[in-house]
Amino acid sequence: MTAISIDVLPAARGDCLWIECTRPVGPPWRLLIDGGMPGSWPLLRDRIDRLSATGPVVFDLAVVSHIDSDHIGGMLPLFAATNLDVSFKDLWFNGLQQLPDNNGMRSRSVAEGEQLVELLTGQQGARKLPWNASFGGAAVMTRGDGMFETIVIPGGPTLTLLSPTPRRLASLRRTWMTDLLRLQRGESDGPQEPAVAMPFDNLATLAAIDTPRDQSVANGSSIAFLLEHMGRRCLFAADAFSSVLGAALTSLANSRDGRPIELDVFKLPHHCSKGNVTANLLAVAPAEHYVVSTNGERFHHPDDIALARVATGPAPQPTIWFNYASDTAQRWSDPALHAKYRFTTRLPDSKSGPGVLIELQAKQ
Repeated sequence: MTAISIDVLPAARGDCLWIECTRPVGPPWRLLIDGGMPGSWPLLRDRIDRLSATGPVVFDLAVVSHIDSDHIGGMLPLFAATNLDVSFKDLWFNGLQQLPDNNGMRSRSVAEGEQLVELLTGQQGARKLPWNASFGGAAVMTRGDGMFETIVIPGGPTLTLLSPTPRRLASLRRTWMTDLLRLQRGESDGPQEPAVAMPFDNLATLAAIDTPRDQSVANGSSIAFLLEHMGRRCLFAADAFSSVLGAALTSLANSRDGRPIELDVFKLPHHCSKGNVTANLLAVAPAEHYVVSTNGERFHHPDDIALARVATGPAPQPTIWFNYASDTAQRWSDPALHAKYRFTTRLPDSKSGPGVLIELQAKQ
């Protein structure tokens, strides 16, 4: 029996993940994480439209991880659509009204939050969406650095929130208007870097190169969580900071048996950027399958240094999945490289186009 299916949709340089968890009775528990760039919307719309031929399409949870155009772009028309038979039981997104102030207290400005919803949906009098219902309408966040929040869904998966922390959301409040204007212009946070193909003669040396950590305030506010269902574990990291994820995962491991949280699937943070995929993070959460979601445009993700860290990390014989057959993905698909370093890669089927589907069978 398939326990979890993860469809990593083609979302240009962004994320759009359609996840379903089998339930004992009835339709699957359905999750949508982000919508990719605005150009991803037609693909998402067509999939919903086809599925609605058999009945209403219900997302038990939709997550807008953070305000960045390559994550939120395809979600805006989805929430504004009036001609699709689609509904949402819960929607996780941290708007201005949920962001802690400098004293760590939540803002109570409902009016500001409603204005933001109207801005994001692009319409007045939009249908009322459930907003952070699992958190009582408050911020989707942990209680502090190195902490986590667990939500048990009856008949569905268990979700453990790892990011963001109150401190990261307080930082976002200070830059909110700047980030919102950048979002409206369709810009992604982060500098443009030149594309540099690294040599593969020694992946351990490549992995050990010291690189700066991600400093993007918007990325640091990312909603990231562990999903567990029928004996399987998947980590959906959005663009979260490695330090935030690592600290929360260490605390989670200590609350269990003290061993690293072994994953079946790890959707790597920030499209496998060297500023987010670190050796320390990979050590606390080794995975059988690693997922890279990007076509490699503009920011040249995934980074060779980050991929080297995955390939030489603690996970034995991991598989790296790419949702686009980019130049980088093809360079890393060299059989000689696989044989030398004992990892494999999976690229999209050339006949079906970009995007990959991962199916995990239930464990007894």
